[in-house]
Amino acid sequence: MEKQPEMEMKNPLIPCKYLRNKEMYHQNDGLAEDGFDSGTCWCTKTQESFGPDGEAAEARECGPGRGCYSL
Repeated sequence: MEKQPEMEMKNPLIPCKYLRNKEMYHQNDGLAEDGFDSGTCWCTKTQESFGPDGEAAEARECGPGRGCYSL
């Protein structure tokens, strides 16, 4: 079975299991206009907006390649 082009992901990122954001704690259909979307992330290891390595805790940054990353 051939994959549909819109279903393919070129560089899928599996974020760190310690990364959290407010959107994880409410129901939404994934609409672009989300009133709860703050864009703010934090690390549950540090309870801050940065990880144990001192770098920013962000969805695009907390992935494989960082020393503190955990799947």
